[in-house]
Amino acid sequence: MINRQKYNTVKNTILSDRNSGFKNTAYAVAELIDNSIQSAFRQKQKNCEVSLIIVEEKQIVGERNYNRISEIHVFDEAEGMGEATLAKALSKGQSENKNDQGFGKMGRYGFGLYMSSISQCRKTEIYSWQENKILKSWLDIDEILESEKDIEYVPVENVNNLPVEIKKILPEKINKNGTIVSWKNLDFTKWKTAEGLFNNVENEIGRMYRYFINDGSVKIKFKYFKKNGGNFTLIEEQIVRPNDPLYQMENSTCPKPWDKKAGFAVAETDKVSVNIKGKKRDILLKFGIAKEEFRGLEEAGGGKPHGKHALKNNGVSFIRSGRELELNRSWNNPSDSRWRWVNAEIHFDGDEDMDNFLKVPTNKQGADNLYYRDIKKLCEEKNLTEPKYMTYLQDTDQEEYVATIISIKIKNRLSEMVAAIREWRAGTGPKKPIGGSAEDITSKYRENRKNKTQQDKDKEKSTKEQRLKAMMERLIASGIDEKTARDMATISIDRDISTVITSEEISSPIFFDIRFKEGQYQIIINKKHPAYLDFFNLLEKESDGKSVDEPSSDRAIKLMLAAWASLEDESSSNNSVYSNQLQDIKLRWGQIFRDLLTSEKTN
Repeated sequence: MINRQKYNTVKNTILSDRNSGFKNTAYAVAELIDNSIQSAFRQKQKNCEVSLIIVEEKQIVGERNYNRISEIHVFDEAEGMGEATLAKALSKGQSENKNDQGFGKMGRYGFGLYMSSISQCRKTEIYSWQENKILKSWLDIDEILESEKDIEYVPVENVNNLPVEIKKILPEKINKNGTIVSWKNLDFTKWKTAEGLFNNVENEIGRMYRYFINDGSVKIKFKYFKKNGGNFTLIEEQIVRPNDPLYQMENSTCPKPWDKKAGFAVAETDKVSVNIKGKKRDILLKFGIAKEEFRGLEEAGGGKPHGKHALKNNGVSFIRSGRELELNRSWNNPSDSRWRWVNAEIHFDGDEDMDNFLKVPTNKQGADNLYYRDIKKLCEEKNLTEPKYMTYLQDTDQEEYVATIISIKIKNRLSEMVAAIREWRAGTGPKKPIGGSAEDITSKYRENRKNKTQQDKDKEKSTKEQRLKAMMERLIASGIDEKTARDMATISIDRDISTVITSEEISSPIFFDIRFKEGQYQIIINKKHPAYLDFFNLLEKESDGKSVDEPSSDRAIKLMLAAWASLEDESSSNNSVYSNQLQDIKLRWGQIFRDLLTSEKTN
């Protein structure tokens, strides 16, 4: 007789299941919130309200007492659960939500409540009621492990009332239908205090559910109680605000004044269509770029609270059925802080086919098939051109082909937007003259010098319109569109800035050129010179995000070039014998600089 065994038991797997890949407590809590939202949507409630309730009490750690989170509860007043549904809620892979074909389809796998609960605590209790009839279910890891027999079934029992301690943290009047999930014996939670948890909950939960919160369909309350014996004191109650990496939502977590207005402009969207089992499915790509004021008009925005907030939020967000799965940073360029000013989102409707196609795992912590591909490196490995490589993928691996198209589109668009910002950077950039910038310092120097040059006199003679036109021409020649050039030039002329520094391609070994027009110093850095990429760009990146009060190599080099412009101006105005020689010196210096840089690469 063959001794037949069960494939598995909960006792054998529950400890290994605890390492289920949840990034932190906020992501685990999100699984419970998913269930509450889905329950409300099934009931067609216009305003779904979910409460995240934290209980903190004194606990002995070592030899001292500390305030520590002792319980986490998620409460809703949606449809509640009957006996059959509740019996499945805490079982592995059996949740009713996995069969839900509508209302966002957030819970498809049926692992959420079981996996998220055991990933954070050793004991989970659920009280659920319909028409005021209360049922209780629980999952106790220690009870399962210590039992002499295998516990095969999820316990469900009728109870007359909610426990007194549960009543103390709920509103006095509750609906006839509802559910509260309680996590106790917390041993795997990342954050130990209520304050630490809320800061991260609003950051993570507010970002995950931002679209639902922003459109008013979901309200998430955070409540913080302190427990002392049998007494519960409400310390704090807040509404979780949306945390929007595209900074296009109002009333967000972004620091003032950007919490009440959009900081990013909406960029043109893109779309990738894919055929899955004969059905056309669309994946939407959304983009945003920081407004000039957000990046900093008078002072670089990178060091401001909202700039630091944008840096933490930088990444490509995966949005599945309106709910964020992950903020993926594989597309980012961590060495260039300007990437904080651009972001992207990938939107798709979640169901079994699309989730399998994009490799969405059971814990909904991302989409494993979506990440940045270095297309140049991939082509080199296959010894193929990019068109031939893409044809190869299309013929051999449709999933990888689509993911690579998405990767290329996102990288190209983000790079284009960063390049646009680089051409007219906020703060100490070469195009945006602000107080304390090289352009501003040079212009004020000219105003204050006693011996006026010919260019100073030409500036006084020229009209505002002539100076505006001259500066616009220079900016447009550098590759800036006409509207942006007009806006930039208008700001400069209104502030009496008489210096403009641009980067353009010059067919000469010269590193920089100086031109005078309508009394303006037009300083042009040669993009074709090796120093532009190997030296000047590095200085720009090093200085980006700094305030005008901080030392800046970028600004120092620009002032050096402005000093040369002033030298040429003064020599020309005084009919100095050095005037023509300066032109020759500038040319020869640029040649030597070029030769040194190129010889460095070949040696």
